[in-house]
Order: sequence, then C-alpha cells, then structure tokens
Amino acid sequence: MSGQGMDHIMVIQLWILLCISGNSAEVMKRSIFLISGQTESGHLSVSDLAKQSVSDLAQPHWSEFSWEWTSHDGRYSEIQIARAISSRLVVSPPFTEYFSCSQDYDVTVKPKFECAGVFLFVRTNVPLAKIEIFATKITPSFWPSFHLGSDVSVSCEVSSLPEGATLQWEREEDPTSNTTLFYNNTVHMVIRSVHPDSQGAYYCTVRQNGTLLYNVSNAVRIEEVSSDATLTLYRESSNSSLVTLLCMTSDGYTHASWSWTPLSTAKEVHVVTTAMYRSNDTFNERFSYGDFDGYYFPLYFSPVKFEDCGRFNCYFENLLVASINVVTLKVSAVPPSGSPRNHSVVLRCEVSEVSSDPVTLAWLRMEESRWLLVKQDVLTETRPNRTLSVTLPSLCRDQLHWQCAVFTEGMLRATASLTLTLPTETTMSSMTGTQTQRQKEEPAKLEETSV
Repeated sequence: MSGQGMDHIMVIQLWILLCISGNSAEVMKRSIFLISGQTESGHLSVSDLAKQSVSDLAQPHWSEFSWEWTSHDGRYSEIQIARAISSRLVVSPPFTEYFSCSQDYDVTVKPKFECAGVFLFVRTNVPLAKIEIFATKITPSFWPSFHLGSDVSVSCEVSSLPEGATLQWEREEDPTSNTTLFYNNTVHMVIRSVHPDSQGAYYCTVRQNGTLLYNVSNAVRIEEVSSDATLTLYRESSNSSLVTLLCMTSDGYTHASWSWTPLSTAKEVHVVTTAMYRSNDTFNERFSYGDFDGYYFPLYFSPVKFEDCGRFNCYFENLLVASINVVTLKVSAVPPSGSPRNHSVVLRCEVSEVSSDPVTLAWLRMEESRWLLVKQDVLTETRPNRTLSVTLPSLCRDQLHWQCAVFTEGMLRATASLTLTLPTETTMSSMTGTQTQRQKEEPAKLEETSV
C-alpha cells in the first residue's frame, strides 16, 4: 500500500492474442490499465516483435516502423506519435509531454488520463501490434480521515470501458450497498453518515462477464469523535429515506440533547434530551434516538420530508458537539388528465437550499441499463430558482425510469428516482366493461423510490 492508502496493482496487462509470424498477418493485441496521477507509467513493449519482423526481411528497413495513436477522448485519430529515424525511434515533438522512447521500439506512456487510447505499431502501413491503454482516475486521489457522521463522496472514472465490461464500486468483492450512480464512464459513490463500521477498503472494479479485469482500492478511515466543523448532508424526501445524525465526544457527560432550526423559520426548536425522552410534536412519529452512554447520542428520523431541511445541533450539557446542516431533495411528476401517451408530462426536481457553494441538479433517464444525462443546471445562491424541470411531450416505454442527482464540486451528494407507469389497455377476463373504461382513462401512475 502506498503513502496515499492505495492498495492496487498499478498496471495489469491482459493478453488477448499473441501471434507473431513472418508475414505479419496476425496482430498482437494487448490491454493495459493504469492509474492517472500516479508514478507508474504504461509501457508499449514491442521490441521483440520488431526484431522478429525485421529478421524475416531480406533487406530490412528500420525506418518503416512507426506508432499511431487514437485517443479515448476523441482529440486524435490514428495520428503518428513516433517513427524510426536511422534505426532509432523518435517521438514527435508535439507529443513529448505524453510519451517517451525507452528502448529499441518501445514507448513509455505517462500516467495522465488524457494519454489513454489505442496504439498501433505499424510497419509500412501494416499493423503489427494493437495495444489499448485504459486510464482510471479516482476522485479525490487522496482519502484523508473523514469526519464522523459525514457523507463520503468519491468517484471512479475510466477513459473507456472494454466492450461488455462493467464499472462499479465494491467492498470485499461484493457490490456496495451505498448510494451509487454510473454514467459517462464514471461511477459515483456516497457513503452516508460514516461511522466505524464504514471503515475499510473500497474497490473500483472493472469486470467482464463477471471476471475481474482490474481494480484499484482506497481505504476509508473515520475520526473517532465528532468534528467541530459544520457538516452538510443531502437527503432525498421519500417514504424509504432515512437521516442518521451522529454525535460523539471523548469526555463523559450526564445528559445530551438535539435541537433543530428549520430553514423556513430560522427559529431553533427543541427536539429531544436524554432527560426528557420525548420529541417535538412535529417529529414524534418519525423520530428515534440511540441509547445515551455519556459519550454517544445518535438521532434518526424517517421517512424524510422536504420540510425537514435545516440545522441540527447536538449538545452534551451546554457544549455544542456537532452541527449538521440537512438539505433535502424531492422529485415529482405532473401528468395531465387523460392518457399520458397523448399529453405532456412534467418532471420536477427541487433542492431545499443553495448556499454559497453552487449546486448542480441533473435529470437522467435509464436507457439500456445505463443512465443518460437529459438536462442539468447549475444553481447559485443569488438565483431564486431551486428547481430543474423536464417536459416530456408524450410518454413512451423507454421514458419510464428517471433519476435526479445533486452534485456539488463535481461530486455526487444524493439521488432521487421516479418510475412512471403507463396505464394498461388490456384487462383480465373477469373485469367488467366499466372497469376497463376507467382503467383506460387513468393518468400515468407514479412510483417514487430513493437511491
């Protein structure tokens, strides 16, 4: 494991086909994974192949060899990055910041995300080798010790996914149960309200048909007591959502309490103390708390309502131990009366608060098991609008699964999903004609879920 807590194999080479012959009818193919921003470079090794190819020629011409590159980001397509001059490989000047020559006809690729792509080793326009470098980027690259009770948001991006491969976060070889979102070759993960059980290694993995091709791991470490910094948690408003607020100190106290300052009134409301063991009427049906042992006093409430946004403070006696700002997110759809197939449907996503840090709201639609970005907008404190809407002129079967995501500083904070259902026009044989007609006239049904 490195000083940054990385525990991984820096470069994994996957040999797909290796067939070297005198007539160069077959192409050597290979895949390499590297981590952007690390010290380990990628190596395009073909010296043995080049020597074998030259030995088959009666009159070899070393200047016939060159390297071509097609970048994953689309900037370059089959552009020559190096060629042989007087039996020595030379990198073209525009590309020396990305590539260098190591020995003979081998090329070293620097560990930069933009260097990823497909590399062809060519002799007189005949490909001898095809090597694809996949770059991965973990954000943040360095994982510090995280505040107790905070949300940990990380992402893993690959320059391109091999055909049929999947990218996901795992913990001990099992998909994580934390909030995840995959789109644009990036898998985001939010570990909510981290606590000691959240600690350990998390793996960003690339699998193909269930077989592990590559992974990179990082370790989550949690501070033992609550921080004096104000934490911000984003939570979706839905029947299945839960807010967990953690409060812990290293010194023992006789009693503790939680208070809530709603965003709507800015007036502090008493929630619960260890001496009283009851809650404010607004919360009593949804509110619960853990056992108080003098050091630890957690607060839970579920389901989460959009109006629950605001500041929650935890006190041990008169000492403010934890301060947590809860921001809520809600989604809704407004279908008109009549068949949704012939009328528009408006999807609406709203966030309760936008502070000094800009917030990005994004609507995504599920298409062939992947999320596609449909619309996004950056909200700022000076803009009164805190919503993002999408209007569907009509509703079809490939437009039923939606998700609204909230990002700050480019990192996922929360998601909320909507599933639209079309009314069926078929009925069971036991249904009457009146029931059939009523079913046809019902608008699209909405199923709200949280992720």
